[in-house]
Amino acid sequence: MSSAADQAPLGLTLDQASDWTRRYREQHTDQIKGHHFSRATLEAILAQPECAGIRLYYGRDEHNQRRLILVGTDSNDFDLLGTATALQAPTSDEPAAASFAAAAPTPVEAGTPCPPCCSVTNSLNS
Repeated sequence: MSSAADQAPLGLTLDQASDWTRRYREQHTDQIKGHHFSRATLEAILAQPECAGIRLYYGRDEHNQRRLILVGTDSNDFDLLGTATALQAPTSDEPAAASFAAAAPTPVEAGTPCPPCCSVTNSLNS
């Protein structure tokens, strides 16, 4: 039985999450495992005055690699697009926060794929 520490707010346990990611990796052995989003990215999206949540969209970049796109949502579950300018994923030389400053007011972020930006080996990625 899972402990309270393993329980996510919406009821997904670490064991369930590990099972889901393992199943995905088995079916997509040569694909991206996940994406990394910095705290600055998440805070910039959540800092929008009407932001009540974050939606993730699936996409493919110019190299046909799987990507996740983050955008804020309001309390009616509508995307906060306004005058959104799609941001380039930050390079190793450019932090995400710098990208947001140039594209204000509506942050939309693509994240950094894993691999190459992966955690150490753990139950969600190996």
